Amino acid sequence: MEEQNFCIKIKGIIFNPSVKKILIGKRKGDEFYSFVDGELKDDEELNSSLKRIIQERTGYIVSNLGAVFAERSQKRDDRLNIYFLCEIKGGKEKLAEYVKEIKWIKANEIEKLINETLPKRLKEYVESIAS
Repeated sequence: MEEQNFCIKIKGIIFNPSVKKILIGKRKGDEFYSFVDGELKDDEELNSSLKRIIQERTGYIVSNLGAVFAERSQKRDDRLNIYFLCEIKGGKEKLAEYVKEIKWIKANEIEKLINETLPKRLKEYVESIAS
């Protein structure tokens, strides 16, 4: 029997409640932005993996406020995307060498900058916190 590879992609919706903005980033070589994300390693727990990914890519230490949305990838059948709401609780901006930039945006800018349509429930959620 052939072994299937299944990927879990963890995505941080990093929210700043004082300005009602969300942090997105762009990797070097990418044309569009994305939520700060990464793949869950086989030997890692979700919460610690999420915090590690965000700190490695942005320099920020976050508090995970919980999963807010999950979906099977529309682009790949072998991927589960899990979105977590996060708040910055420490650290300072320090980008990983493969990250070109990060920026704080309002909810109505997300789909244009990431160049994809968010699932309806996720879009409604993001708009409810960052509009």
